[in-house]
Amino acid sequence: MELYHFVWMLAAVTGLTAAGLAGNGWALVTGRKPSIWMLAEYSVSMPLKVLALITYAPLAVVKSGLSYIDSNPVFAVMVTLTGLFWSFMQGVFILTTFFGYT
Repeated sequence: MELYHFVWMLAAVTGLTAAGLAGNGWALVTGRKPSIWMLAEYSVSMPLKVLALITYAPLAVVKSGLSYIDSNPVFAVMVTLTGLFWSFMQGVFILTTFFGYT
């Protein structure tokens, strides 16, 4: 395995880990899993809701893609790859912003 393969996997895993931490943290604080329906009710904490949802979304997309693997494998692979790409981009953002990787 080349070094750039490892860095790509590190970025994707970092994004998925951040998504899991954001989702579990939101569920721990509020008692509800993050979902798109939490944006339906307006409150003062709306920016925190949006931030939690954007951070959690790659993991939710990957999980929903994997749930369709038996019924529609082509759709499941497309959705899973979309979630992995999103988590990769999120991981790149986290690694470059907070840890200084270039």
